[in-house]
Amino acid sequence: MKKKNKEAAPGTVPGLFGDIPAAPPPAKKSGLLAFSYSKMSLYEECPLKYKFKYIDKIKEEPKFYFAFGNSIHTALEFLYSVKAPPFPSLEELLEAFRTDWNRKSYLEKGYRTQQKADRAYEDGRKMLTNYYAHNRASFKPPFLVEYSTDVEVDGLLVRTISDRIEYLGSGEIEIIDYKTGKNVKRQPLQLYMYQKISELDPRLKEKIAETYGERVSSVKVRQMQYYHVPTLEKHKFERADDKEIGAFWERVLGVAEAIKGIKFDPTPAEQACAWCDYKSLCPHFFGGHPPPPEALPASTEKIEALVDRYGRLKERMEELQAQLDEVGESLGSSAKDGSEYAGSQYTAQIKKRSKWEFKNREGVIKVLRDFDLYQKALTLTLSGISTVLDSPDLTDEARKKLLELAVKKTATDIKVVKKEGLI
Repeated sequence: MKKKNKEAAPGTVPGLFGDIPAAPPPAKKSGLLAFSYSKMSLYEECPLKYKFKYIDKIKEEPKFYFAFGNSIHTALEFLYSVKAPPFPSLEELLEAFRTDWNRKSYLEKGYRTQQKADRAYEDGRKMLTNYYAHNRASFKPPFLVEYSTDVEVDGLLVRTISDRIEYLGSGEIEIIDYKTGKNVKRQPLQLYMYQKISELDPRLKEKIAETYGERVSSVKVRQMQYYHVPTLEKHKFERADDKEIGAFWERVLGVAEAIKGIKFDPTPAEQACAWCDYKSLCPHFFGGHPPPPEALPASTEKIEALVDRYGRLKERMEELQAQLDEVGESLGSSAKDGSEYAGSQYTAQIKKRSKWEFKNREGVIKVLRDFDLYQKALTLTLSGISTVLDSPDLTDEARKKLLELAVKKTATDIKVVKKEGLI
């Protein structure tokens, strides 16, 4: 759930109040594999999915839960990014959340409708308000916030990003990782990665000296926790012992070795594959083609199941229509009128036409009535009013009055045909 997504000037990343200098990318050294817990987790879910995402660089569809988590993380980063009190007010915290939330449209965030995005935004405001009230009495400047580091170990360049690190003295630290999804029982494997890398990171010793004036020979993780922001629950874990870390690291090295060995066979699983963005590309599970549409229910299926099935299909239609509108608008703005364009699978013929939009309904009604045109416009649909405008019987004065209320726009008609030989 890391960030940030807004485009910024070269050499910078977007901050809450303008662009800030970007951290230099990790140095690429021969033989080192860039690695992280999220990469390991994805490979263990499905090696072929890892290949599609990290090697072939095929983008996934945006996920609303990532967008939501990113904005909550950004707001909490803003809250704790102070060197000394006072802390930001609740109003300032919520404004930071709003600013980050509005960086992208609801489609870019992965929501199917604006209404769903709006509901999530209100949920986020309530979540942060509760967090602020619950923790306000114990606010103190943390040691580090959103601390990103890259450490070389065993032929890997491992990146970790810690949401918050508290210094406990004598070289000991506590690592806190925010969670905003479901409050499920979580395994501490991600925290094991934080422990392993934090204790190997030479920069942490330097930062302890810079911040607290304390020279330490080593850094040791005393405890770790997942903080579930929606419920304000803390899931704490004591420091993992050498045996636990050793077993975890063997697992890490096994995944890394498989990646280096170009082992990307899929591991099909019904539930995971059903939601995978790459399923249409997977030759092993779907034959390289999208799965068939959901089967129609038996006539004896209960009405409750039919209701749920109808709702799911309706949501899919809304999502696809929103994506279709967005892509069609982009295609129309890029294409020339009357032209034909060819992709790898389809050809498209583009035609553009003018259309009228009337936002001031009451004003249009008044003009139509003043000139005795109301019945001719029928139900005051756009096509009805356009018919009136195109009528040769319309007086110049009436046309002028209507045009003052009209906005002329360009509509794009797109006809696509699949290329021969493609199934």
